[in-house]
Amino acid sequence: MHPKNLQELLKKYREGTCTEEEKALLESWYITYNAHDPNEIPQHVRDEHLNEVWKSLPLHENKVRRMPWLKIAAAAVLLTAFATTLYLYIKKPVVAPANKQQVANNQIIPGSNKAILTLNDGRKISLTDAANGHIAEEAGITVTKKADGQLLYTVSDNGSGDANTFNTVETPRGGQYQVVLPDGTIVWLNAATSLRFPTKFSSVERTVYLDGEAYFEVAHNKSCPFRVALNGQQVEVLGTHFNVMAYKEESTIRTTLLQGSVKLTAPVGSILLEPGQQGYITKSNAFTRENVDVTIATAWKDGLFKFNGVGLHTLMRQISRWYDIEIEYEPGLKDDVVFGTISRTSDLSKLLHILELGGVHFRLNGRKLIVMQ
Repeated sequence: MHPKNLQELLKKYREGTCTEEEKALLESWYITYNAHDPNEIPQHVRDEHLNEVWKSLPLHENKVRRMPWLKIAAAAVLLTAFATTLYLYIKKPVVAPANKQQVANNQIIPGSNKAILTLNDGRKISLTDAANGHIAEEAGITVTKKADGQLLYTVSDNGSGDANTFNTVETPRGGQYQVVLPDGTIVWLNAATSLRFPTKFSSVERTVYLDGEAYFEVAHNKSCPFRVALNGQQVEVLGTHFNVMAYKEESTIRTTLLQGSVKLTAPVGSILLEPGQQGYITKSNAFTRENVDVTIATAWKDGLFKFNGVGLHTLMRQISRWYDIEIEYEPGLKDDVVFGTISRTSDLSKLLHILELGGVHFRLNGRKLIVMQ
């Protein structure tokens, strides 16, 4: 891109008069520019252009704004180290992280496809190490690991699968996996998640048992409802797409519906969800539902951390599960509100560097991460 054209685009970007196509062009140019070897371009030149992009973002100010009960600083960084445009908002002003070198020297890689399959007879198979192809057979059921890491259950034509024969797929901290159940339902398992299911569903119901977080694309069967049994709750559908977050360390179980309809049931009652809604039990012990951005709930499945006004502690719990690290907080650290989109594919040091641009600081000691003021 010619420098003159770039400056004109930056000016329009600052003034808010860019078309969508011009915005895409500008951001595409920045991605290309940032992809160069840092040694090829003088640091002061890179900094100058980064500052231009920073200034061009639609923000009224880049300093702490104090409001009753809440302190938020707005910071926006257009950075492509994660192949995504990042918009990160944390309460503190941007400062140079004092411990950047220490964070960078501790390379902790992100999670990956890994899980353990436990068969009904107690045999355990590491899906991480298993070769592609058939990995197990039992009661007329063939279990196959596909080249993309997906686990596929196939019921043979003359199979005598038993609805009382169960398998369990468990992902560790730092792991994820995708399973195709015997009925064709596709399930994505997030880190630290366990899914228990029959190797052959009955003709009247399909029930699986979940601990952790999973995204379901349920095969439609009008005469055979699909149920997800959770800790004290049940999700019931006929055929739909939804996400369930049911980690024990989280304050509540949250079900987010993308397509179809679901019914949530618990001792406190029941509730029906429509697409675009999230249901959960409030602190007053009653079901509620609200309209949400469903892409936030399912971002993990698409390789992203995506936040929209969540607390810093919530963010750190997700990071802890995905990178398999322990989190510790400096005394007095507040649960600041965070907005952002960050890829889950980079090592921990790169992710922390992005968060530090927003003003939060870290000290990494082995696999323990201390979050600081």
